[in-house]
Amino acid sequence: MSPASLAWFVGGGLLLASVVVTVISQPALFAYIGLIGPALFSAALLVFAFGVRGVGSITARRPVGTTALALLALWLFLGAVLSVVISDFFSNDPAPTILMAFSYADSYVQFALALVAVMQIARIGVVPAPFNWVPAWVVAAATATWLLSQLLGAGLATLTGPNLVVWALIGLDGLVRIGGIILLGVIAIVLADRANRSTLASPPLVSTGQV
Repeated sequence: MSPASLAWFVGGGLLLASVVVTVISQPALFAYIGLIGPALFSAALLVFAFGVRGVGSITARRPVGTTALALLALWLFLGAVLSVVISDFFSNDPAPTILMAFSYADSYVQFALALVAVMQIARIGVVPAPFNWVPAWVVAAATATWLLSQLLGAGLATLTGPNLVVWALIGLDGLVRIGGIILLGVIAIVLADRANRSTLASPPLVSTGQV
């Protein structure tokens, strides 16, 4: 398997593994077990950003797209760690201002970094068409469901807590995100297999003996 195919295969496998680990670790007996899923997801993004042995980057290792994808990976994992820290150490006390500021800015920074990354992936075209636009579609779908839950959910909460509609919106948002990750993982593995088959099917170069 070529390094490029290996990068996409490993990245896709990490995406699928992150979904499996996240699902089976809910509810987790220990909060830090919940960090395994985000760690696998962030590792997948880093593999996609930098490739394996310098080959297989879906951003062609160009500065803008690669930086955005790498920062997104680090930001997502940092957010998962801080979420555990806040729930563990500040469950009964208000969290420090800097942690609350991070929490408020989290979604917007995620969106900005993801938008830059997916547009670079689509524009550069390392991923063959039309699959180069799939990450953008996934980000658009996740953003739409998140906005829907924020706009409608805020107005539907009752005095006793969220109602059925709010829970349905939250569930829809979760399904879209999980489904999007699964879709990206499957596509990455399929494209890796296709590229590997193409490499194996290519006829070897024959020397003509000319100098």
